[in-house]
Amino acid sequence: MNLEERIERLTGIVESLAASVVTHDNQIEAHTRQIGAIVDLAATQQRQIEAHDGQIEALVKISEENARNWKNLERQWQAYINTLPRQ
Repeated sequence: MNLEERIERLTGIVESLAASVVTHDNQIEAHTRQIGAIVDLAATQQRQIEAHDGQIEALVKISEENARNWKNLERQWQAYINTLPRQ
């Protein structure tokens, strides 16, 4: 193999490697975009979870308030019933 053939062979190898690098670069960019989209989705879901947590907390407080109100109403009714004459 003479020098020109070697240079041509090396040129082919370098061109092939360059094309491979470009392909891998494109794949890395695509994966980076996918990862970015997943990160954005995770952040959106985290915000939704936090909003739901706030709603749940508010509902628990309302439920606790309702339980206190029912107990108070029960006491009031019992007090009223106790004022009625016995038969």
